[in-house]
This record gives sequence, structure tokens and C-alpha cells, in this order.
Amino acid sequence: MRALSRFLRREYASLRIAPRKRRLIGQLSTHFGHPVSLYRSGSRGRDSVFLVKDGRAVLGALRLCNPYLRRKPLSADMPFTTLSDDERLSREWRCYAEAGPAGITPSPLWRDEDALMCAFVAGPRFSDRLSQDPSSFWGLLVRASRALASLHALGITHMDASLANMIDTGDGCRLIDFEYGPRAGITLEQQMAYDHLRLLESSLKFMPAGEQTRIDTWLDALDAVLPQEVRGVDVAPLAPALTRVLARHDLGHRLAAIFRSIDEHG
Repeated sequence: MRALSRFLRREYASLRIAPRKRRLIGQLSTHFGHPVSLYRSGSRGRDSVFLVKDGRAVLGALRLCNPYLRRKPLSADMPFTTLSDDERLSREWRCYAEAGPAGITPSPLWRDEDALMCAFVAGPRFSDRLSQDPSSFWGLLVRASRALASLHALGITHMDASLANMIDTGDGCRLIDFEYGPRAGITLEQQMAYDHLRLLESSLKFMPAGEQTRIDTWLDALDAVLPQEVRGVDVAPLAPALTRVLARHDLGHRLAAIFRSIDEHG
């Protein structure tokens, strides 16, 4: 019943934005200089997502803030926080503008006060790759953490790292959906540590039985990319969002070899 209720709420929210969708079609047709169409492509949190098409060609991916989609408030002790619509779009635009040229994210193309369009990136999400081949679990996490390290080298953090927010381009991946921001007081180094630990946290429920013994594959990749100042952060402020990771004592002692304070909070 809960799943049905969520589905119905999202369908209702989609119907309510029909007038805004029509205006967006006009705005984007003017922007491109010819008629375009919007095709629904799901939803992300409080946003509705569309593909912008010109005939069969996909011109971009559009994120529209949907005022009829709302989430429950976050617990105040989480290391991340929800952002206002304007803050969320500004953060995503900034991340795309800075990381897009390096091939780490899509490139930003167009923005209005409640909508943002970025370049369309063809390819499945890493989460889809995992569904197709569960044995790829640690290999995907290695690729994901290397992508996060490239993002961090630009001074940008994700704050919602997961295999579902990474698109496989064949020769790499693109990070998408920068929906959350860091809570006040969470340092940049803690944000970087959180990105990698959140990646594991969000993936653990999909880890095949017995695969925990191969965690060293991922830890070796982290060892190669993590600065010393990230390894030494206090994970206590991150702990409320890492309950699965910290409950896994079979992983904790190995993680502590990289994130030293995990021994104190695991």
C-alpha cells in the first residue's frame, strides 16, 4: 500500500505541473530556435525529470523543481541537509559547470528559476550494471570511488553518492543528482570521507553473500586516492547516516585501516 500511495502522489504531482511544462516547452523551443518536446523520464527527490527531444534526437536532460513533491524533514544530526529549490539548482549548476569540462559530470546547458537542463549522457546507471551482474559489486565501487576522487580534486563533494547517481559511459562515468548539501560544521575533508562511506552504505544491501571478503579490492583503490587529511577525519558527525556500515563489524576493522577513527565509533 505504501508503494501504491507513493506512486499515486507522484502521478498527481506530475499532473499538477502540466501548465509549467507547457511554458517550458515554449522557453526551450525559443532557446534552441526550433520546436522541442519534453518526455517524462522519472523523478528525483523533489524534482521531475524530462528528456528534451528534437524529433528522435535527445538535446538534454531537464530537472524541474516540482512544488507538489515533498519529502519528510531530515533528522538534524545528519551530515547532509536538504536545500531550497534555488539552492539545489545553483549547487547542481555550479558542480556541472566546474566538473563537466573534465568529463566527471554532464555539462550544464540552460537554467531558469525552477529548472535546469544539462547535456544528456547515454548509458546505464551503475546500479543497473550491478543488477545485471552482482559479481561486479566491488569493481563498480572501485570505479565509483575513483570518480569521486576526481570530483574531490576540484574541491567539490557529492553528499548523496550511490551507484544510482552514476552513469556508465563505457570509458568512465558521470556523476549526477547533486541534490543535497553538507550540514553546517561538516568540514570539506569529512564531506570527502562521507562520499566514499556513503557509497558503501547505500550499496551494502545489494552486496552478494560472501562478497565482504573482497573489500580489500576497494580499500586498495581508496588507499591510492585518499589524501591523509581525509583518512584522519572524525567520523562521529557522519555516523547517523552510516548505520549499515558501522554495524558491520566484519568490515569495520578493515575500513579502520583507511578511516582511522572508525575503530572508535564502530
